[in-house]
Amino acid sequence: MQQIDVKVYGNSGNDNVLREVPTSARTVLDIGCGRGDNARHLKERGMIVDGISISEKEILLAAPYLRNGLLHNAEQGLPADIKMNKYDVIICSHVIEHIQYPERLLEDIRSIMKPESIFIVALPNIMHYRSRWELMKGNFKYQTSGIWDNTHVKWYTFSSAIQLLSDNGFEVVKGDVTGTIPFLSLFRKISTEKSRRTFFNLLKGISKGFFGYELLYVSKIKPTA
Repeated sequence: MQQIDVKVYGNSGNDNVLREVPTSARTVLDIGCGRGDNARHLKERGMIVDGISISEKEILLAAPYLRNGLLHNAEQGLPADIKMNKYDVIICSHVIEHIQYPERLLEDIRSIMKPESIFIVALPNIMHYRSRWELMKGNFKYQTSGIWDNTHVKWYTFSSAIQLLSDNGFEVVKGDVTGTIPFLSLFRKISTEKSRRTFFNLLKGISKGFFGYELLYVSKIKPTA
């Protein structure tokens, strides 16, 4: 495979995604594994993790936490070696927005799921209130990270992401959003973390699509009629 010059993604792991991984899970496939931040946490829980990345640097950095690390472009679906396995959990954390035609990948993901397996998806929300405000002002400036990351080729709303999963054979069993309250820098000085969390839960109850920065879904294979 010809190596593509891509940036290396890294953080401390996506806590929102990791919380959705059942403690009973034994095998996990992390598609778009970055430098292995999620895999590190999952390995510490005793889970076996395979990872896929388009970046050779990411695969090398993630290697200590992976059983298998595969260099592969998910635009082409899943590699043949992976399709020979079945996984308890498949993760796509901020991956699908980088894929122009995700249908093939989603089809391959279904093929490696057991009836009880779950598919966890995290996406940036293009209709977050800050993004809406910029769009109202006529701005759409690509950035090096965040919702308007210059490597994103698709943008999703809370409802359109559910539709994408449904159209491709998945049933969303949990749909949620994560984020922070507006004017966080101000409220941080006059409120507790617990009160801010309570307030955010109230806001997302009013509109997940407006206040959520990250879209988060847990899905299973859609039952056949």
